[in-house]
Order: sequence, then C-alpha cells, then structure tokens
Amino acid sequence: MKRSTKTRIKDKLVNITLEILEHFYNVGGFTMDAMISKSAARKIFHSNFYKTYTEVPFAKWLYRLRDQGYLSYTPGTESIEFTFKTKLKFLNQIGKQIEESPHYHFLSFDIPETEKTSRNMFRKAIKELGYIRIQQSLWVINKDVFDIVQTICYQLGVGKYIINIISQETDIDGILDKKFI
Repeated sequence: MKRSTKTRIKDKLVNITLEILEHFYNVGGFTMDAMISKSAARKIFHSNFYKTYTEVPFAKWLYRLRDQGYLSYTPGTESIEFTFKTKLKFLNQIGKQIEESPHYHFLSFDIPETEKTSRNMFRKAIKELGYIRIQQSLWVINKDVFDIVQTICYQLGVGKYIINIISQETDIDGILDKKFI
C-alpha cells in the first residue's frame, strides 16, 4: 500500500490530504465555526477519493488528519471539529466569500520581536484573508472580517498588540480604491 499523500489529480500533483480537508471544510460551511459529522465526511471520502486516488481506508485518513493537527474529535462521538491549523489553511476561501463593505477596515499592530513566530503567523493569516499592506504594520481590507481577525488574535495570543480601525473616509481613498480594483 502506498503511503504518500501526494497523487495526480487532473494531470497535476496534489497533496491529497489538503484536497480531502477542502472537501470536508466546504461541507462544514467554509467559516471559522465550521464543523462536520463523521458520517458526512465518510460519504465525501468514499464518493470522491477512495479507490480512485487512494487505497487507504477512511479511518486511517481520519487518524492522519488528527495526528497532523487538522482535525479534533473524540472517539465514539459523531462530530469532527476543524482545528485552528485547518482554518488558517482556508482563510483565503473564507475571505473570498465575505462581501465587500462600504467601510475600510484598518489593522495596525506592533507585535514584539520576542513573539516573532506569532507575528509572522498573524501577518500570513491576514494576508491570506485579503488584507493589503499599506505600511509595515498597517494593513487594510474592504470587507467586514473583524470577527475572524479577533479569532486569529485570540488563538495566537497577540490581541493586546492589535488595533482595529473602521473608517468610511480617509485621506488616501483614491489609493485604496486602486488597490482593491
């Protein structure tokens, strides 16, 4: 039995683990609060992946995803919860689903060097969400993603270093409009 998680799907090499997660997450709602039942996940796995791209049974994939930190579940229960690691992987898709807002949402942060890992993870997360950098620690987006940013701050423990500003008008509206077109 092949142990690799990479396979050819439609003439491209794809990490099948992420493909499976994306299918699960899509059914779960593609939100920060997404969850899925084991039976729904099993149906997705068997109809889309099993015997076509992999011979590894569903239970092994479930254990692999849990061991890699993508899923959280208790044996004997029916629900599967997506971990923060999974949610970070799909921030791009979550951000695309949120409609544009008439307001600009600015994010300013000054995370100290001692928390460099958290700062880099935070920067990567907001970039994936769709924020555009104006200056080194000043980012802007034209979508209402305040709740998602708060969740990211809480999970990374950097909330005390973040300032969120919502503005309808700025001195640089012309520049911002060009960046979001």
